[in-house]
This record gives sequence, C-alpha cells and structure tokens, in this order.
Amino acid sequence: MIDGCVTSERKAVVSLSLEGPSGQQRATNAVIDTGFTGYLALPAEQVSQLGLRFLGARIGVLADGRPAVLNAFRAVVEWHGERRSVPALEVQGSALLGMALLHGSRMTMDIVENGPLQIEPLR
Repeated sequence: MIDGCVTSERKAVVSLSLEGPSGQQRATNAVIDTGFTGYLALPAEQVSQLGLRFLGARIGVLADGRPAVLNAFRAVVEWHGERRSVPALEVQGSALLGMALLHGSRMTMDIVENGPLQIEPLR
C-alpha cells in the first residue's frame, strides 16, 4: 500500500522513490492528477539529477487545453513494492502522478486538510 495525504491546498500527494539508469535514487512528492493520462511528469531538475535517458518528444495537451511538445524520459519508480520502468514527461512545476500509473489500483482519501490517502493494488 502507498500512503499519502491531502494537503491544506487540497492536493493529493504521495512520496515516490525514483531511480535513474545508473542507480541514482531520489524521493519526490508527486501530486496525483486524474486529468493526466500518462504515468509521471517530473520537473527538469529531477530529470537531470537522475540522469534519465531521453526517449523522444511527445505531443501533449496542457491543463488549459493548449498543445505542447514535451520531452519524455525513462524512469524507474517503486510502485506497490515493485520496480516499474515507466515514461516520465519533463514539465515545469511539480511532479505529477497520472492515471496510467494508477491503473489497476484502488485509491481512497479523506478530502480534508491532512486527510489520509491510500493506494492499493487491485489483485
């Protein structure tokens, strides 16, 4: 089970453990974004610190509806006790956890300040 919380800004946040291709590890707090259909979105600083491998450019649609060209990288994330290799888009702002990574999970949360959030696999 993955634990997180709902912040005073009403953001659902979990801590993730990420790994780069040479074994570099970094913990990051990721905001759950149910409008993001991808796996992960990471700030450029984290992409650089982890030395993630470039996969290519992708066309995406931003929250305001504008299309954008985003660089995609390969990241390893610990998810339900297993290491998963997933594409991560490079973005400005906060790290985001998207619906593709949540797929196959149940998420429950109390939507109040410091409310608990739990993500568990559907097995």
